[in-house]
Order: sequence, then C-alpha cells, then structure tokens
Amino acid sequence: DRPMTTISMPRTEPVIPRRLLSEQAIFALMVWAGFSLFIFVLTFAVSLVRDIDVSGWNLAGQPARWFGFAIGIYVGYSLFPLYVTHGGTRKGYTAQVLSFALAYGGLLGVLFTLTFPIEAGYYALMGWPQALHGAELYAHPLDLPVVLAQWVVIMVLWVMGGIFMGAAWYRSAVYGTLAIIFGIFLVGLSGMAIGAGDGPFEWAYRQLLGSDRPGTFAAIVLHLVAIAILGLLTWAAVRDAPIHNKSE
Repeated sequence: DRPMTTISMPRTEPVIPRRLLSEQAIFALMVWAGFSLFIFVLTFAVSLVRDIDVSGWNLAGQPARWFGFAIGIYVGYSLFPLYVTHGGTRKGYTAQVLSFALAYGGLLGVLFTLTFPIEAGYYALMGWPQALHGAELYAHPLDLPVVLAQWVVIMVLWVMGGIFMGAAWYRSAVYGTLAIIFGIFLVGLSGMAIGAGDGPFEWAYRQLLGSDRPGTFAAIVLHLVAIAILGLLTWAAVRDAPIHNKSE
C-alpha cells in the first residue's frame, strides 16, 4: 500500500483574536470592579477631612488610561514573537492587534462611562455634587453619549499607543526611543483636543487659533486619525522585525 500523503492547508488567520479578547476582557472587568470600589472608598475617606465637590471617578481617568496602555505594551512586545513563531504572519498580527485595540479600548471606554451613573447614585445618597474638576468634551458626567464618545477614543488611542510602543521596543531600542518621543507628542495632541490641562500643545493651539479646543467632532476625528497612524506605525515596526532568541 502507498503511504498516505498529508496535505498542509494554508493556515487561516482570523482578524479578531477572540481568545485574547475574552481573557483580557475578564481581567478588565475584575480590575474595573476593584478599582471603582477603591475610588468610591477613597472618596468617602477624603470626605471625612474635606468637602467633596468634584467627581472622583472623573479624576480616575488618568490611571485608567495607563492601564489600557500597559495592556497594549504587553500585546505589542510579548505576543508578537509568540504569534509569529507559532505560524502567524506579521500582516495577520497587525490586523489582529488593531482589531484588539478597537474592541478592547471600546470595552474600557464603556466600563468607564457606565461607572458615572453608579457614582451619581452614590453621590446623591451622600449629598455630594458630581461636578467636573477640569475641561472635558462633556459638560456633566451624566452627559453619557458624549462621555462614551470621548472615553472610547481615548482608551483605543492609549491601547493602540501601548501596542505600538511595545512593538517598537521589541524591534530595537532606537525604534523604542523614537516611539516614546512620538507618544509624548500624541499625549499632548490628545490633551489639546479634549481641552484638559495646560500643556505646551494647548498653549500653542490657543496662540494660533485663539480657541481652547477644536470642538467635540474635530476632537474625535483627531483621535481617530491618531489611532490610524499608530496602526500604520505598528505595521512598519513589525513587518520585517527579527524574532529575538530567548537568550537575547
């Protein structure tokens, strides 16, 4: 009898990394539950020594950004070599991390937005005003459509920024250093678009156009353009990046 010949079929690469998304979504839900509870307890502790006059959850936006950024670095740095050495292509990896950034950043934005109504009930019970401490695209934390739009694009931007940063550092220290410089620029650009803070980008924008921020629609479009650029730069970083040995 002639031996049977095994025919290797081309390996398909799904655009959406379902397993990665499900694992990180569960992790995000656990972190969100613990972090939101911590913020609520911290707010109560602060109320014992001073009046509460602003939304504590809105102040939590900065560490929330860094959480998404850290997950992005993990995906960009650690998962790239695993994906390629297990038969995936660099093009497939880029498509998957972009879809991951969109879906995961969207999830983080939704979780962040949904916490404001919970905080509103808590603040109403305690008799505290749920005001903003600085400029945002939304005028009140319960302006949920605008809150959602702002935090989804912010979270997607920071997750995608982390992926780009991780991929750039995996490629080389030179690329990683350039990625940090570009990342600082994007952070300033995002802050300018939202109108929060008073960094050099916002000062320059006001000097040139005489306005504090470009407006809600323009701010969202600017974030979407920045996300697309980060996706292209991630592809540029990984398309011919060598796979390092574990000893390196």
